[in-house]
Amino acid sequence: MESNPLFWLRPTRKPGAGAFAALFALDSMARATVVTVLYLQAKDLGLPDRDITLLTNVASLSSLAFSFLTPLLMQRFRRRWVYTGGIMLGMCAVLSLGTATMTGEVAGLVLRALSSVAINIGLTLYVMDFIPRHQMIRSEPLRLFSSCLPWGLGPWIGVELYKHFGVEATSALSFVAYAGLMVYFWYLRLSDNPAVAAATRPPPNPLASLKRFVAQPRLMLGWVIAFGRSAWWSMFFVYPTLYLRNHAVDDSWTGALTGAGNILLLLTLPIGWLAQRIGIRRPIVTAFLAGGGLTLLTAVTWNVVPLTALLFLCGAVFVVCLDALGNIPFMRAVRSYERPQMTALFRTYIDLGDLLPGLVYLALQGYFDLRSVFIASGILTLAVGLVATRLPKRM
Repeated sequence: MESNPLFWLRPTRKPGAGAFAALFALDSMARATVVTVLYLQAKDLGLPDRDITLLTNVASLSSLAFSFLTPLLMQRFRRRWVYTGGIMLGMCAVLSLGTATMTGEVAGLVLRALSSVAINIGLTLYVMDFIPRHQMIRSEPLRLFSSCLPWGLGPWIGVELYKHFGVEATSALSFVAYAGLMVYFWYLRLSDNPAVAAATRPPPNPLASLKRFVAQPRLMLGWVIAFGRSAWWSMFFVYPTLYLRNHAVDDSWTGALTGAGNILLLLTLPIGWLAQRIGIRRPIVTAFLAGGGLTLLTAVTWNVVPLTALLFLCGAVFVVCLDALGNIPFMRAVRSYERPQMTALFRTYIDLGDLLPGLVYLALQGYFDLRSVFIASGILTLAVGLVATRLPKRM
């Protein structure tokens, strides 16, 4: 009989792409059900659009700071415990949101952002530990494909529960999804891959690695591509919701638009198949240029709500391509012995993709209406598309 009382914590199987896809799907369901309700409730609590932008910036800044702390926590407490802590932060976030108070709204946004940091960094490291580089062009689209139903149906379901039963019902569904994620994660008994861990240096403070990160052009290029994609989605999750509410569109349509944009993740598998044949450079550049152009057009169709909503949806078609392929340049470029600290630095694309454009939007909203947000977002997306042309043609 096993003498170690914690023997059940040890991994019993080598996880594959399917296991990581399932983890990602459960996390997606937990986050997607509240993503639109967060901003609808903020409007119902009386916050103007500019204050909502300020609140999202506060959450992004908190998340950014936590990104640099997470590798140190993983060194001190092990990755599995930090990942578990991230799930618990997510549970606390939806409980705070369920109070339907201004304090709960602020706490919910911040805790949700911190939860995302721990879960995202942990899962990315597990994927790079166990999935060979040459298989990532297949495993990444599969991971994104697994989240298409959670992100496609989650926002709409969350809004319907909010409309008919209150924020408590939405929060309860998200809490159950987090609980499912916790159970499945511990069922897998994930641990660091011993073969990789043996060649990995103990992670220093990521700030100490910033100079090395910036000095590697391929890492920086991968970061910029991921930043541009994240910036577009951060705009999509917040500002079309505010646009539709300001135009007196029923909230059900708001949830449907957010969900429809995300259910397009169904396209990630065919995008992956295409990339295996022609490489990732052309799809990435085309997606940025098309997505940016369509976003700019929303300023022209501003008073035609159905057409503007359609343009957002068409833009999402192209940005989904970036979801399928956008992390691959970094994953292929990062050295194995630098993964923990470099992944923490790379993951800042999510926080800075919220924060930096958000600061620009905050300034613009002091003088202009929401059209200025969509114009700025379109210009940024086009600019990143031009930078992406520096990807090697063989990629």
